[in-house]
Amino acid sequence: MTQNTPENPIYLGFASQKGGVGKSSLAEALASILYYEKGIPLLVVDCDGTQESFFKLRERERTLIEDSKELSDQLMAHFTRFGKPAYPIIRSRPGRAIGDAEAFLRKTDKTAALVIFDFPGHAGAEELLELSIGMDYIITPIEADPQSLVSSFAYAQTIRDLGVSFGDARIRDLLLLWNKINRSANMAVVDYYTRYAEDESLNLFNARIYHSVRFARELGQGGVKGVFRSSYLPPARALRLPTGIDAWVEETIERLHLNPAAV
Repeated sequence: MTQNTPENPIYLGFASQKGGVGKSSLAEALASILYYEKGIPLLVVDCDGTQESFFKLRERERTLIEDSKELSDQLMAHFTRFGKPAYPIIRSRPGRAIGDAEAFLRKTDKTAALVIFDFPGHAGAEELLELSIGMDYIITPIEADPQSLVSSFAYAQTIRDLGVSFGDARIRDLLLLWNKINRSANMAVVDYYTRYAEDESLNLFNARIYHSVRFARELGQGGVKGVFRSSYLPPARALRLPTGIDAWVEETIERLHLNPAAV
């Protein structure tokens, strides 16, 4: 069993074979809930190329806070109560992401039980595969689009097979996650590919994430009490209740054998 300690952090990658499936938004929500609510020390490595969703989100928030005394005071009060600074985010590239994470943790006084890597949406096949098998776990969001599902399942099968083939591969599991589920839509595609995943022995989260425009609400739109997407705050509880986020976070904690602390 993986032990998440500062000396031996778990490496968790977020990867997708199609843009727009919500990979980075889910990674951001998970990081903030685990760190600010569950007390899990973590580091984020943004290696998502030109997108750099994590890094750019932090930069937008910093600018907004600097320009608003009200937000600045509210965030100062938040971190005073929390007793720790915000989790660190570093920029990197796929070929050096793991080395950069290790170097950052060695050279600073930061500790991490978990390192979250936001994978690039598009990268060279060899570079992406090397980064993938260097993870302990990968979470791959999928949505009910047959064309994108074919590539996502092919990627999952490749990573599974590589993990078995290479004795020194770190990868333990790749977990598929249904995202952007429309509650009112026909579930035939979801049901079919859920059965397909089971038949192919691919692991799929029991939890599902439901579509909501609330995912896009940042500090500038929702303020401290109504934010969903933030690197300084967890998503507001009232906003995330209908999304299935909390059930997914709890299942992630269980599947990755994370050890939440009292906050």
